[in-house]
Amino acid sequence: MDSQLVDIDEHVIIESRLISLNSKYATNYNNGDKNSNLDFDFNAVATKDAKTLYHTVAIQSAEIPASYYNVNLSNNVINCTEGISTQPIVIAVGNYDANTFAAAFMTEYDVQFPAKPNMAFDPITGKFGLVSGTVNSDIVINLADTTAQILIGIDPKAVGTITFTGNATNTRSPFPRLVNFLGITKIKVASNALAGGNYDSVSLNTSTLVDTISTTATAFGLTIYNNIGREGYVKAKRIDEIDIILTDQDDNIIDFNAVNWTMTIILNTHRKQTFSKMDGIINLQKLTRVVEAKTKPEPIEKEILKVKFIEDVKEQFDDFDDDVLLG
Repeated sequence: MDSQLVDIDEHVIIESRLISLNSKYATNYNNGDKNSNLDFDFNAVATKDAKTLYHTVAIQSAEIPASYYNVNLSNNVINCTEGISTQPIVIAVGNYDANTFAAAFMTEYDVQFPAKPNMAFDPITGKFGLVSGTVNSDIVINLADTTAQILIGIDPKAVGTITFTGNATNTRSPFPRLVNFLGITKIKVASNALAGGNYDSVSLNTSTLVDTISTTATAFGLTIYNNIGREGYVKAKRIDEIDIILTDQDDNIIDFNAVNWTMTIILNTHRKQTFSKMDGIINLQKLTRVVEAKTKPEPIEKEILKVKFIEDVKEQFDDFDDDVLLG
């Protein structure tokens, strides 16, 4: 019998892997107890071969504690000048609302300057008001050395100084904008290993952004995220180590204060796969032997089928190229 090539049908299949991450078991803690810049040194999460077309990735779920503070080391300084003295007013890190922040500011200001100022939150306008505790003395906020602009109601792009004019009636002057103590409203999940073609308005360009998670937990609560069905393209074909960087909506690194988070990632590998279209009947002679065996007594039938099986195996090894047959 002449050798024949097996008819091959080519498909694209998807191999899915679940990757469970727990910050407690990271290989490297690149920013210490902040737990927001971590490496997980896996072994061959995704290998590169000729049949691999590309990978896609999605965050299936995440459990992220709200252990971060809305007033932290990146936004807790107000640099003030009154009279001939210029001092930074540093607010202790923690969770504040407008009233507790105003009280903390006045306490710290009183330590640095001769008199405690009058600072209060107006619940009708949503703004702070400020005036010096010394009659007719101005308070000047130096924006270049101030990091709390968004919190207290100042345009973060503003430059120079803002002056709160003193007066004899102790009337407070309002800040330009509303206060903002919402803190972290969105968590950006970035990864160099899993980077694709996502865009971010912070840079107005492609970035290593993998996904975003809207925070829903109140202070010291837990944000629980479940995927809504989206996944993203991954540029890399080979993945061994997975790095995870968690930042807020303004790309500030989050400080989780040594509290751990968990996350489950789905990595989908899109791969070429070949299959044989053979129906199992190789030729008419073999079909005839099968039909003939069914008409014989049971012992003879078994013997005929046994011989057929041995011949089939031998013929496949003799007549077909193994790589083509197996795809």
